[in-house]
Amino acid sequence: MKTSFLLGQFFGVIALIILVISLQKNKKEELLRLQVLSSLFFALQYFFLKAFTGSLMNIVTLIRNIIFNKSKSILSLIVIISIMIILTIYSYENIYSILPSLAVIFFSIAVFQDNIKIIRYIEVLSCLLFIIYNIKYKALFGFISTLIELTSVIIAITRNFTKSKQTN
Repeated sequence: MKTSFLLGQFFGVIALIILVISLQKNKKEELLRLQVLSSLFFALQYFFLKAFTGSLMNIVTLIRNIIFNKSKSILSLIVIISIMIILTIYSYENIYSILPSLAVIFFSIAVFQDNIKIIRYIEVLSCLLFIIYNIKYKALFGFISTLIELTSVIIAITRNFTKSKQTN
């Protein structure tokens, strides 16, 4: 196996661990802080697997999370989404290149607002898009991490739904 493939998988494992921890947080600020670090490792994963749109989207996601964690405005959201679109056009290889872009654009809109439930539901959609992308680019641990992320989000949604039903 090539060294770049193994490095990609290694960074995917690190990203996975951080991401799963982040998805169990109930405060948006904590979730975003951990996802900054996770995005860095996912960017490295995709870079070494030559999945450049995925790598670029994770770098922009990292920047987005830093900006949104400090303060946010509609202008910052528009700028971030514009950068994502430009980088998608720049790195476009095939139809699969659009998938991580759609995932992070949808999620950017979700984290812009303050409803953690909406963030989690949009994360389900983002996961489904990344599953396809990970299969295409043989991001083995990216695929596994996305499945675990999807499971984790569904658990968080279910857990919070159950809590709200018990209080009613």
